[in-house]
Amino acid sequence: MRIVFVMIFVVGSVFANSFVDAITSGEKEGDIHLLFDYTSSSPDYNGTKYQDNVFLATSFGLYYHSAFYGYFRAHIGFRGAIPLIQGSRKSNFQGGRGDAARDFWDTNKAMLARSYLEYFDGDTSIRAGRLEDDTDALTNHFDGLWFQNKSLGFLLIDFIWINQQGTVLPRELSGFEKLDTKYGGAYYLGATLDLLSFLKLKLYGALTPQLYSFVGFKVALDASHATASAGILTGFEHKNSPFRDKTSLLFNVDIGYKYNIFYAKLGYVRTGSSVGMGSLQVTGNSVTPFFYFGGDALNFARNVNLFYGKLGIDANVIQAYLVYGYNTFNKNQYRGNNDLWSAYGYNTLNNNLSVDYKKYSQGELNLYFDWKTSDATNVIFYLLNTHGGKASIPNLTQTGIAFRLGF
Repeated sequence: MRIVFVMIFVVGSVFANSFVDAITSGEKEGDIHLLFDYTSSSPDYNGTKYQDNVFLATSFGLYYHSAFYGYFRAHIGFRGAIPLIQGSRKSNFQGGRGDAARDFWDTNKAMLARSYLEYFDGDTSIRAGRLEDDTDALTNHFDGLWFQNKSLGFLLIDFIWINQQGTVLPRELSGFEKLDTKYGGAYYLGATLDLLSFLKLKLYGALTPQLYSFVGFKVALDASHATASAGILTGFEHKNSPFRDKTSLLFNVDIGYKYNIFYAKLGYVRTGSSVGMGSLQVTGNSVTPFFYFGGDALNFARNVNLFYGKLGIDANVIQAYLVYGYNTFNKNQYRGNNDLWSAYGYNTLNNNLSVDYKKYSQGELNLYFDWKTSDATNVIFYLLNTHGGKASIPNLTQTGIAFRLGF
C-alpha cells in the first residue's frame, strides 16, 4: 500500500498543475450506518461466532476517486465503526472482547477501504492497492494487484496477486492478514470467453504456495428471461493446509427466470466427500447462495449436498430476496490450528464434538430487504436462521436492522 501512495505523490510533483486538476475534478461519496444486530446460538460456545450476542453500532465511510490524468486515476477510501451498546463487554471473539467485536475488530475500528492507483486505456486495466474482487472464485477484499485485458473482444484475461485479505464493509471491519505462504501470497489467472452474446465460458485457477491451489471452469447462460450456469472447482491442499494432502471439490448448477423486477432461481451445490470445500473458501466464492456470513454447513462440513431456491425483487426503490436451502453433510476433519477455522470457531467445535461418520442435515433461511426511503436514506433488514443438525454445527438465529444515510 505504501508504494501506491508514493507513486501518486511522485506523479503529482512532476506534473503538478494538470495532476491537481485531475484530483480536484473527481467524485466523492460517503455513508453513515446505524446497525442493530441480535444473534442466538444453540448450543452456545463462548469464544466462537456461535454464541448469543447483541449490539448497536455505527459505521461510517468516505470514498473519493480522481478524474483520469491521461490513463491514470486514484481511488482512496476509509471506513470506521464505533460500538454504542453491547449486551456483554466480556464475550470473546477473534476480533477482541465485547459483542460488537465479532464484526468490528478491536484493532480495526478505523481502516483503509478501497484505495488504489488505476491504469485504463480501453483494453487494459491495472489496479494496485486495496481492492474489492469480483470473480467467481475470489470475493474478499485484498491488498495486491489486478490486471485485466480485453484486446480480443471475445476474451477477457484476469491476473490477480493477493498479498493479504480481509473485510471492509458497512457491517464488518476485520483484520487484514497475510496468507500463510512462503512465496508472497496467492496468484490467480482466469479467462472469460464470450462464445455467444448470451453464453460465456470461464476458465480459472489459483496457486497459494504451500497452502492450496485450484482449477475450475464455469459455463453461464443469460438470455432475455432465462439464466443458467454450471461450474466446478477442484482444490489441492498443500502441506500448510489444515487439510494437507487432500483434494477439495465445489460443484454447482442453477437455473433461473427473471421477469421485469422479479427473479427466481433453483440450484444445487455439492462439495467433496473427503474434506468438503476445504480451503476453496479461504478467499471466498460466488457459489454460495447465502449471506457471506452464513452458509456454515456448506463452508465447513464435508460431503455436502445442498438444494436451494431463491426469490427476489430488484427495483430502484426496493431490493429484496428470500433464500431457503437444505443441506445434508458429514462432519469435517482437519489438522492444525488454522486462523480461518479459529475465526469461525471450528477449532473449538472440533474439540467439543467427537468426529463420526453419521449423516446430518441442516436447513438455512436468509431474508434480505433494502428499502430506499429517499435519495439519501435506506432501511435495511436481514434475517438468518439455521435449524436441524446442531449436533454437528450449532443453530443460529441472527437478525438485524440498519439505517443508512448516504451523501
